[in-house]
Amino acid sequence: MILRLGGHLSFYAPQKASELELEIPARIPLAEVLQRLHVPADEVALVVINGEQVELKDAYISDQDRVQLFPPIGGGNGSDRISLDGA
Repeated sequence: MILRLGGHLSFYAPQKASELELEIPARIPLAEVLQRLHVPADEVALVVINGEQVELKDAYISDQDRVQLFPPIGGGNGSDRISLDGA
């Protein structure tokens, strides 16, 4: 299984790698893999498995899967917001 850790999530990986290749002997909940890697599940905002977005709580993976994880994305102070309602 190929696991890509986006943003700061790579901080939790061995050698802070953004991509890991893991052997998964049987279908397993993704949350269990994250627990073994010490990646906090509450820091994962987006899960994509084989190009399809899924909920972490519903995600099961196997050895041939490609998994991408992304943290919440934010930034700015809000002062550059543009109103689209005409006001």
